[in-house]
Amino acid sequence: MSQVAAKKRLKFKDERVKVIAHFREEGAVLAGTQQGFCEDFEIELSLNGELPSNEIAKLIQLAHRMCFTESALSGVIKITSRHIYNGELVESI
Repeated sequence: MSQVAAKKRLKFKDERVKVIAHFREEGAVLAGTQQGFCEDFEIELSLNGELPSNEIAKLIQLAHRMCFTESALSGVIKITSRHIYNGELVESI
């Protein structure tokens, strides 16, 4: 929200973001079946200001669309991994 506000030259007071992530694991490490899952994220944005509520709603929507982290977490991007051990590339199985 702060990026959107800065680009639109808007000022807010007491801006706070609270993020709660829910994770779970299944399987066993020793058996090689361990797997981690991210179930969901809860995002709570709290701020004070003097803009009308309909204008705030538009800004919040824009802030969500502009958020790089939210975009990455929602699976919009491709992830490429390389693993190097002692200077050598380790191929995944």
